[in-house]
Amino acid sequence: MQGNRPRVSGEGSRFESAEKRSENAEELVCILDEVFATKTRDEWFEIFSTVDLILDRLQDYSDLINDPQPWANDYLVEYEHPTIGPIKIVGVPFQLSETPGQPRAPAPEFGQHTEAVLLEIGGYTWEKIEKLKDEEVI
Repeated sequence: MQGNRPRVSGEGSRFESAEKRSENAEELVCILDEVFATKTRDEWFEIFSTVDLILDRLQDYSDLINDPQPWANDYLVEYEHPTIGPIKIVGVPFQLSETPGQPRAPAPEFGQHTEAVLLEIGGYTWEKIEKLKDEEVI
């Protein structure tokens, strides 16, 4: 990698050993941030793939939907939503041999449980709930 790595002007002796890099870590990170900002993640991946490094892309949520591994592990699953049909949702992140889990119900619709929460937890009466609806509070 030494011959292929980007040269940073002013490297000097402050980065020549692990100990010196540790002592000057803040400065080194600033320099590396500037260098890495010159190319995209995929461009750096291609460059580093040509040398003997262990590497992979750091994914964000939008990348995961197309990655086969979360699907193979059932971290992402297809779910038949009762009103909108098939959707992709987060699955159960662990597997139990005797009591396997699976998504049982969709997330509630907006405001679906408002009345129950106000009645059971908030202590509201039906009259007060109706007043809140009339005033367009809920």
